[in-house]
Amino acid sequence: MNIFRISAAAAAVLAALAAAANAHASSVTHASHRAYYEIGIGRVDAGASIVDATGRMIAEWRQACEGWTTNQKLVVSMAPGEGDPIDSEVSLTSFENSDGTEYTFDSETIVDGETVERVRGRAERPAPGQPGKARYDEPRGITLDLPADTVFPFEHTIAVLEAAERGEKRSFNHYYDGSQPEISPMAANALILGKPRAPGEGGIASLGELAQRKWWPVRLAMFDGQKKDGGEEQPEFEMTQILQDNGVVRKFEFDYGEFSLVASLIRVEPLEAPRCN
Repeated sequence: MNIFRISAAAAAVLAALAAAANAHASSVTHASHRAYYEIGIGRVDAGASIVDATGRMIAEWRQACEGWTTNQKLVVSMAPGEGDPIDSEVSLTSFENSDGTEYTFDSETIVDGETVERVRGRAERPAPGQPGKARYDEPRGITLDLPADTVFPFEHTIAVLEAAERGEKRSFNHYYDGSQPEISPMAANALILGKPRAPGEGGIASLGELAQRKWWPVRLAMFDGQKKDGGEEQPEFEMTQILQDNGVVRKFEFDYGEFSLVASLIRVEPLEAPRCN
């Protein structure tokens, strides 16, 4: 398991799980905001390759006149059981049209000063629910066919939040965010863990009005979408998030098997809506 490749994919999924688009066609609303997180070690199994971690993340979801833009940066230093710390940095920018026809992405993962993954490109389709194509500028020359049931990140979040509002326990979609083209579009299985919790539960109400909303724990497993052999399959990665009904995420836990990283919300601020003609 390459934890740095998974970190890049997880950072992209953060955008999916904390943003919402196509609001004109949905009862779910989303707050345009910037969120700040502290990152630390979570669970550590006996014999784990990583025993400690510290870091930070800034994640911005901003409403634009024609869609939503996402900007994120995650910086983590992980301490192995032996040897020097491993420093990694993941940056992501993306844009998704409100009508669901176009998605652009640019992501880079750097480990100890060297780029280990860089993806940049565009996905297009006539309309949601129709087949499309993704074309990469980096790595150059890669083209992917996107089947009709593929969803872009904001669509995926809408599906999860609407399922939660309806009291459903599961939301399944094929998901495309641009990362890891060799296994994309990925199969995303979201489990909504119980009924909504009250805004005051969880101890972050002091962070202001944006943090005073009901929320659900959601467990997400992402699977290789290119595998055709069926049978028992292990997820590429898993994470759990505390997801509010306005799209603000209170906490993430990234599960790397033998250990986990936890990103806890420490500050959130609203962003002004654009003035559009």
